[in-house]
Amino acid sequence: MKIRRALFNPVVLSILAVVAGGAVWSGDAPAQTAGTWTTALVPIAGTVKGVPENVVFSGQAKVNSKLAPDPDFNRPSLVLTIDLTGLSGVGSSSRAKYIIAGPENVQRRVAASHLVEFTFPFARSGAMNLGSAQSGVASFALGFDPSTGAVTSASGNVTSAAPPR
Repeated sequence: MKIRRALFNPVVLSILAVVAGGAVWSGDAPAQTAGTWTTALVPIAGTVKGVPENVVFSGQAKVNSKLAPDPDFNRPSLVLTIDLTGLSGVGSSSRAKYIIAGPENVQRRVAASHLVEFTFPFARSGAMNLGSAQSGVASFALGFDPSTGAVTSASGNVTSAAPPR
């Protein structure tokens, strides 16, 4: 009796495995591409109470957002850069100028809205060193277009940091 070995040829089996694997892995997942940065200017104001004086902040925060692909899990993330350097801080008693250094980078899951809160350092202008830095809290309520990552609504405020427990 002759057995047809052509069906069990390793090359034929490899091709069948590749075709079957491709069918299983392809699914209906959308292709991910790198997102484009979008920018929103968010009015923000508030007072940080502290020593040697309270500091009143006002101005506009620049919120940059985009979707970032995740090739491992096929779920993009929302990437945010929130820059507070557009805020001006003024001491309530001395009228001295206070400055904020650098942006905050945040990554979140994609959703239609997020509450983002972070602590930021600030110091009297000309004295930005570790010994003179104070901290405040910036809070944002942000709405997003889940398909693009663009900010659709935004509000923000500045408050005092909670004392350590």
